[in-house]
Amino acid sequence: AARGGERTVMAGRLAAGLRNLQTAAMDEISTAVFKATTDDLFEPKEKHVVAVARWSCEPELQEQVASALAKRVSTCGARPVTTAKTLFLLHRVATTGEPEAVLGPSVAELRSLVERRSLPAAELAYAPYIVGLCEWDDCNLFRRPDAPACWRGMPLPAVLEGLRPLQALAEQALELALDASEVTTPAVAALRLAVAEDAFAMFLCETAGAAVLQDGLLAAPLALVNLRPGGLLEALRASNRHAEDALMLQEALGSWRGGSGRLDA
Repeated sequence: AARGGERTVMAGRLAAGLRNLQTAAMDEISTAVFKATTDDLFEPKEKHVVAVARWSCEPELQEQVASALAKRVSTCGARPVTTAKTLFLLHRVATTGEPEAVLGPSVAELRSLVERRSLPAAELAYAPYIVGLCEWDDCNLFRRPDAPACWRGMPLPAVLEGLRPLQALAEQALELALDASEVTTPAVAALRLAVAEDAFAMFLCETAGAAVLQDGLLAAPLALVNLRPGGLLEALRASNRHAEDALMLQEALGSWRGGSGRLDA
């Protein structure tokens, strides 16, 4: 057992040494992107993920961030762990950074990889969702604590318009989170947890929006109520369907988080 532990320590030191050699000629941003997406058996390293998301909010650094992310996306496809970590990093920038300023080139590259099916199977399942999330106007707003309250304060037409992309993404997020396929690496587990938390945050916003639709149902024009696709009744039915899926996911999320997994946790 002691020898096994020594071998593990030695392997870790060798891997760290190799990473330092690979990043010796890189600038700080490229180094952080590389280390956040290293091909190893660990989750994405949080300090590097946080740093990249933070730099995406600094106008003088956004061009460098955009370039480093796009380069990483273009080279990640053959390695499942690096691909999963890269998707996780794009997700974090989309939800906590300034995606509009830095993610355009990465999303274009990722969409191309999806169309060519040039990603490992497990990661390919998540990639279309990440593309859609990064392109959504509210991708860095829906996880905020006050997001549901903002939905409740919107007029009915704006709620109905906003629910269309939100519900489409929520559908994908719930499906991915509830997929019974075995999670084989910590990187994919981290990605699944992030998407599951998206699903709950979207559901809370969706529920707030659905309350506005219900309050205005009887006064809404009949054409708007029955419109297909995208009408009021259709949005309410989708919200009810997602409620069932969210309740199914709640218990699983508790074990992934190591906590209660409650929607309001």
